Amino acid sequence: MKSMTGYGHSSADVSEKHLRIEIEITSVNRKTLDAFINSPKEWNGLEARCNEWIKDSFQRGRVNAQIKVESLEGPQNGLTWDSASLNDSILRLKKFAEAHNYPFEVDSHLILETAKTIKDTGSLPDWQSLEADIEACFKLSLEDIDQMRINEGSALAKDLSTRIGILEKNTALIASHAVDSVSLYRDALFERLKQLNLDLDLSDERVLKEIALFADRCDVSEEMTRLYSHFEQFHQFIASTEPTGRKMDFLCQEIHRELNTTGSKSSQIEITRAVIESKNELERIREQVQNVE
Repeated sequence: MKSMTGYGHSSADVSEKHLRIEIEITSVNRKTLDAFINSPKEWNGLEARCNEWIKDSFQRGRVNAQIKVESLEGPQNGLTWDSASLNDSILRLKKFAEAHNYPFEVDSHLILETAKTIKDTGSLPDWQSLEADIEACFKLSLEDIDQMRINEGSALAKDLSTRIGILEKNTALIASHAVDSVSLYRDALFERLKQLNLDLDLSDERVLKEIALFADRCDVSEEMTRLYSHFEQFHQFIASTEPTGRKMDFLCQEIHRELNTTGSKSSQIEITRAVIESKNELERIREQVQNVE
């Protein structure tokens, strides 16, 4: 079982191109798979390839991949630009100023500000020529984030197993109290009849009919059977290596439905209390399941 939350990072030097590739991948929970790739704008088409690599590792979740490229030559900090583009930009600024009779003077401040707006698009080779290096680096990041998701998934599995165990204990408690519900109702019924000075015996047809109707209304044996079946499936999903988050979410809905029915059928305070505690625990399970792939 894997979590949908994780972080992965990797970097690789491409010495023949004098470049360093750095890739950072993050993921959070989401019902569907949504991938967002942030790469150099000169590398058109790379996003589609990255999506293919991501689909091999993710079934759902919001995945963000940041691809950075920097030169291994010269200072790592500072401006780099295309001199021809810088010269062209300054000439166009000069023509614009002359056309509008604006004063124009080329100084260090103007050059610096203009250089900041220019990116040296010629410094990056076509991404296809680096595809093998990019893919290798990208998959290292995927392996890194995958390991984190597995580790967090293991922690989630332990927590979910513990909480399902609590639901199983509460269900066993409900089942044990449900066995006595008919006899308790029968005794309470006769006690009320005595208080009303109504002399009826146990063989009276009206009393038997009332008890039989109550026994049918309060029978929760089917709900107990379904709950135990849901718990068993939940344990199987926790132990599975396949993505089971959606199935777990569906089971949570079914468990909630059975608990609601059980609560509506029962009047014993012990059963009502166990149902309320189970619903509270189930809500905690549902919150955790939202992070399971």
